[in-house]
Amino acid sequence: MTFRMKSAPATAAVALLVALATAAAQAGEPKAEETKGMTDVAKTQSAPVGVPAHLPPRMAICSWIWSWVTFARPEEPYGDLEKCVAGLKERGFNAIRVDAGLNWCFTLDGNPRGEMEFGPWAPGVSSNLSTVNQKGGARHDVLKRLVRLMELAKQYDIYVILTSWEYQDSTWMVVDPKIRAEVYGIPEKDRLMALARQHDQLLRILKQKGLDKHVAFVEVHNEIEYSDFPKGQEGKALHRAAIAFLRAAHPDVLISADYGSHDPAIVPDNGQVYDQHMYSGAAMYFGNLYNATVMGPAFDKADPRKNPILARILKKDIMPWDEAMKRMGAVRPFWHPIIWLYDNIDNAKFDAYMLESLPKLMPQIKAEAERQFEGDAREAARRRLPAVLDEGGYFYPPVGARWEQSAEGLAYFEFMAGLAIKHGYWGFMPTTYCGPEHPLWVEKAEWLRTINTRFRNGK
Repeated sequence: MTFRMKSAPATAAVALLVALATAAAQAGEPKAEETKGMTDVAKTQSAPVGVPAHLPPRMAICSWIWSWVTFARPEEPYGDLEKCVAGLKERGFNAIRVDAGLNWCFTLDGNPRGEMEFGPWAPGVSSNLSTVNQKGGARHDVLKRLVRLMELAKQYDIYVILTSWEYQDSTWMVVDPKIRAEVYGIPEKDRLMALARQHDQLLRILKQKGLDKHVAFVEVHNEIEYSDFPKGQEGKALHRAAIAFLRAAHPDVLISADYGSHDPAIVPDNGQVYDQHMYSGAAMYFGNLYNATVMGPAFDKADPRKNPILARILKKDIMPWDEAMKRMGAVRPFWHPIIWLYDNIDNAKFDAYMLESLPKLMPQIKAEAERQFEGDAREAARRRLPAVLDEGGYFYPPVGARWEQSAEGLAYFEFMAGLAIKHGYWGFMPTTYCGPEHPLWVEKAEWLRTINTRFRNGK
C-alpha cells in the first residue's frame, strides 16, 4: 500500500483466523505437478540483466507493508508469523515487501530499541480502512521480529524487499510521542542518509546471522518524491548519496530507488533496480469518487447527502464530520476525507456504484497501464536495470468492499500481469492489498496462486 496520497468487513479477530485457516485448507498445497511445472520453468528462465545469481529469475511480490508488526497481536492476522510466511507459498508468492521499521529497530544512536507499542491509526474511525484497521496494543521488539521474519524467509525460500514508510505514514502508529518526535526531529536534509545508515546496520546483523541472501533488494524509503524529504535536485542528490553509501557498504546487495511518478528525471542514476509504482487504475477512486464527493469543491460537510453519489452510498446513520475529525490523531490531513468517507459508507452500495462505473473507465485504465509499462520498461532497458512493479493497482479500497474481487475487477490485475510478462519484468505484485489482513488473501487464494504462477512462468 502507498499512503502517499492515498500501501473483509471488520470482524472479530477469532473469526478472521478461522477464515484464514479455512481458506488455506480449501486452497490446499499446490499439486505436485503444478509445483514441479513452476519450478522447472523458473529454472530454465534467464533473470533480467543485473539480477545476482542467488536471487530468483522472477519474483511474485506480496506487500505486507507495516502490518506484519502493527497488526500482530496473537489473535490478529500476523500473530502467527510462520503461518503467514507459509501462506505465501500456498498462494504462489516468492517475495514480500515490508517496512523494516528502521527507527523501530534502532535508536538514533544505533542501539537496539527493544520492545515498543503500536496503536490504531485513527481511533474509532478506522474499522473499514485497509491495512490500518488494527485495534492497537501490539508490543514488539521489532529488531528481533525482523530477524525472525528473515529466518522464516530463508526456511520457506521467500525473498524480502526491505523499505520504510516512516516519513510518509507508518510513524503515526507508534504510541510513544517521544519516538515519533525523534524520527521527525532529524532535519529533512539528513533523513535519507540516516535511514541508509540504519539499513547498513540491519544488513550487517543479517549477514552475521547468514540471512542476507534472502534480501531481494533494499529501498532507502518508499516513494521519495511523495514523502517528507527535500524535493527537486537537492532531494535527488541526497537520495543518490544514500544509495552510494549503501552500495559501497554492501556491494553484494541490490539497492533500489523507489518512486511512483514515472518521471525518470528525478530518479538517481545509481539505483540498481528500476522500480516505479503503478496506480494506473486510480481513476476509479479519484475522478470517479473522491474528487466527485469529499474532495470536491461543492462537498457540504454539514449535509453530505446533498451530493448524489454520497446519497447513494452512505449508511443510514453516519458519523458527523466534526466528530470524525476529533478522532484523526496525527494522521495527515490528506487522509481525513477518505477516512470519514470509508467509515460512513455502506460497503454493498459502494460496490454497486464502483462496478457500475468500471466498464466506462476500463478503456482509459488499460491505456494508462500500457503507457506506464511501456515507458518504464524503456527507461529500465536504457539504464540496463531489472524492472520491478512492487506496488500498484486501482488505489486504496475500503477493507469491507468486494468490487475489486469481482471477475471484472480482477481482470485488470490479470491484464497488468500480461504487461509485466510482455515487458520482461523481474518483479510484479498482482494487487496492492493481498496480505493476511485483507479479504483477497482469504477469499481468492486460488486466484492468487494462479496469477503468481503465470507471472513466474512468464506465460
